[in-house]
Amino acid sequence: MTPDLNAFYLEGLLLGIGLFAAPGPKDTLVIRQGVSRSPVWGVVAVCVFADIILIALGVMGLGSLLGSKPGLVAFLLLSGAAYLLWFGWQRLLACVRNQSMPDTRSNLTSQRGLLRTAVILGFANPYAWLDTVVLIGSIGAAKPVSQQAFFAGGAMTASLVWFVVLALGCQRLTGLFRSAKVWRLLDAGVVILMVYLAGMLIADFHLLQRL
Repeated sequence: MTPDLNAFYLEGLLLGIGLFAAPGPKDTLVIRQGVSRSPVWGVVAVCVFADIILIALGVMGLGSLLGSKPGLVAFLLLSGAAYLLWFGWQRLLACVRNQSMPDTRSNLTSQRGLLRTAVILGFANPYAWLDTVVLIGSIGAAKPVSQQAFFAGGAMTASLVWFVVLALGCQRLTGLFRSAKVWRLLDAGVVILMVYLAGMLIADFHLLQRL
């Protein structure tokens, strides 16, 4: 691999890490499974696979197509904000009702339920589309055709590294999450983060409207 190709891979890697390090709904699911010592690696695999598919679609042209249609981008921004606010509302209800601590008898703790939830968060989440297809995809599609695979590979590697490190790190915090109070604090933090991210998307929507 030549230095130029290394540079494109590194650019994709750094961009991916910068984007994926802002936790969203997928990350929240991994965190909850990791700290509760529940099955997590199937969830990690689905999350990474979803990112790989969406990044590939974006770099192959879907990102540029969406980016050239302000109406579609505006729709994704508002849909993403609404999704994040809905997700935050669910965690707020769990916090208020003291239902934040996972119930081992619930469907979510079954492998099938977990994977179904991960698939929904990975593919039916407008926020994920904005990061992978629109942002990473449109930037990658603008690279020379011969270098696009390296850029996309770097972004895909970032997803893999991020979710593996996140899962391993959360598993080390298991002892801290033996109390329902700590789980409620985690949900409270998720609520604040979701509102913040939704606010950023709404701000981007207003900025887009002015262009």
